[in-house]
Amino acid sequence: MIEPKSLPQMESLYKIANYDTAANGIDYVFLHLQPDRLDYVPALQDAIRFNGMIIFIVKSGAITFAVNMDPVTLGPNTMLVSGANSIVTVDADSIRNLDAYALFVSDEFIHDLNFEVVILNNLPIASNRSPILHLEPDAVNQMVLYMELLDRNVRCNNSDSNELFAKSISRSLLTAMLYQLMIISVRSQQTATNAEPAESDAAADEDADEYSRPRSRRVLYTREFVRLVRKYFRHEHTVRFYANKLCISPKYLSLVVKESCGHTAAEIIDEYLLLEAKNLLRFSGKNIQQIAFELNFSNQSSFGKYFKNLTGMSPSEFQNS
Repeated sequence: MIEPKSLPQMESLYKIANYDTAANGIDYVFLHLQPDRLDYVPALQDAIRFNGMIIFIVKSGAITFAVNMDPVTLGPNTMLVSGANSIVTVDADSIRNLDAYALFVSDEFIHDLNFEVVILNNLPIASNRSPILHLEPDAVNQMVLYMELLDRNVRCNNSDSNELFAKSISRSLLTAMLYQLMIISVRSQQTATNAEPAESDAAADEDADEYSRPRSRRVLYTREFVRLVRKYFRHEHTVRFYANKLCISPKYLSLVVKESCGHTAAEIIDEYLLLEAKNLLRFSGKNIQQIAFELNFSNQSSFGKYFKNLTGMSPSEFQNS
C-alpha cells in the first residue's frame, strides 16, 4: 500500500526548490526543471501518492509519467493536472531536454481558497477526461507567470511580519490561476468538439444504448446528484433529501456515487458545504452566528461542532488563522 504524502513529508522538494520549510512550505512548492538539471528525479521516481494537486507544464522537451498506473507522455506545450491522492511516478529514461514547470499544492491549501464551489466539479481533475491539456504558447506563458509569482511571493515575503499578507497573496494568485485553468480547459474541450467528425446514425444509436445500461445510469444519477448539491447544499445537508429528489433510496444513492467518483454522497455534500463555510468565515465579514443560520444550521453550536469535526478547528480559530 502506498501511503499518501503531504508537502511536509516531501522534504526533498524543499531542498530542490531551495525553500525554507518554515516559509509557506506547507502550502505549495514550485520547481523550474531545466535541461541541465535532473536532481528532482529521485524525489518522484519512487511511486508516491501526493495529498494535493500537481500542475506540471512542459515548455520544451519531453517526459513520461505514470499517473495511477497509466503512462502519459508530455511534450512541448502540454500540461498535466493531477488530483489529490493520485499515484505518480517519473520514467527517468524518458526525459529529453526537459524545460518544465511543476507546482505542488497541498490539499488543505486548495480548500482554503476563495472561489465558486462549482469550480470543484469543472476542473479537469474532477472528470474522466485525460489529465493532459494541450496549450497554445501564450497559455503556457500565462500559467508559468502565475507559478513564478507564487514562487516569488514565498521568496520575497517570508518573514514573520509578512506571513498573513503573504498567505493572502498566495490564495489570490492560486485562485486566479485555477480560474485561468478553467478557461484553458473549456477552450480545449471546445477545440476537441469542433474537431470531431459528425456521428453516424448507427453511432448515435449505440450511444443511446449505452445510456440505457446500468453503469451509465449510475453515472447519470451521480451527475444529477452533484448538480442538485450545487443548487441546494447551503440549505440541505442530508443524503436523504437528494435521494428523494432522484426518487431512489439513500443507500442506493451512496452506492452509485461511491462507485462513480470514489467519494460517498455525504463526503461530497460536506466538501461543498465546508468550502462555502470557509469562504464565508474568511471573506464575508459576517459573524459566526450569521454564517451558521445562512448555512441552515439550527444554531451556532451545531455549526461549530460540524466545522470542528471536519477541520480540527473551531470556526473562530479558522477565522483568525
